[in-house]
Amino acid sequence: MKLLLSLAVVLLLGAAQGRAQAVSVITFDQLDSLTQSTGDTLVIFNFWATWCTPCIAEMPAFDSLHRAYTGRKVRVVFVSLDFISQLEKRVIPFAGKRKFAPPIVLLNAPDPNSWIDRISPAWSGSIPATLVVNNAKNIRNFYEREFTFDELQSIIQPLMEDR
Repeated sequence: MKLLLSLAVVLLLGAAQGRAQAVSVITFDQLDSLTQSTGDTLVIFNFWATWCTPCIAEMPAFDSLHRAYTGRKVRVVFVSLDFISQLEKRVIPFAGKRKFAPPIVLLNAPDPNSWIDRISPAWSGSIPATLVVNNAKNIRNFYEREFTFDELQSIIQPLMEDR
């Protein structure tokens, strides 16, 4: 529970913003708790992997979005779907080289069939995929596609307006 609270503080409050990111390993239950505890912050969970070319291509757009909304209630979290065995060889070096502002977590949930529908019943399992959540505004939107910065802006801006 203490790990989950610490992780939530870093992810949702942006405590690690602007520093080189470490990669935290989380379980699906921890990720699910994070998606349920966004409060009034709009949190964008981007699912990716180091072997996914479209995922890597869109990550700078998510990083730019995160930076553009600094000081506002918008956060991006990169959720790596790489195998746990790739943490040291691929994910940590990738994170160290790119130095993205959003936190990076590696989801240690080896059976995707047990949790994909809990993210979204519409998810076929393909990546890149993105979940946009704001529990206070009852927002939970899922996208199974690649984004540009302008496309991200076009879906985020209306969600920032008072409902």
